[in-house]
Amino acid sequence: MDKVLHAERLDGKRLHRLALDALPDGAMVARAGKAFARCGNRLLPWSPKGYGEPQPLPDVWDIDVLTPPSILAVLARGYRPLWHPSAASMK
Repeated sequence: MDKVLHAERLDGKRLHRLALDALPDGAMVARAGKAFARCGNRLLPWSPKGYGEPQPLPDVWDIDVLTPPSILAVLARGYRPLWHPSAASMK
C-alpha cells in the first residue's frame, strides 16, 4: 500500500474530479478552499481541531477529491473510517 500511495503522490495530481454522489463515506473533498469529509448525505468541514457543523451535499455533479484513488477504492469496498470524536454527534 505504501508503494501505491507513494506513486499516487508523485503523479502530481493532488486533486481529481469525481462525481460527488459516487464518493464513499470518509472521502475528503475540497470546496471553496476548504476540506470536507463526506458523511452520508452531508459534508463535514474539517480543520486541525476537528470537524465543524455538517452541511448538506452541494448541488453539483463533480467535485475536487483529496483522497487518493487507492484509498477511495478501499472505502468503496466497505472499509469504514474511524471518525474523530468531533464528528460522532453529526453522523
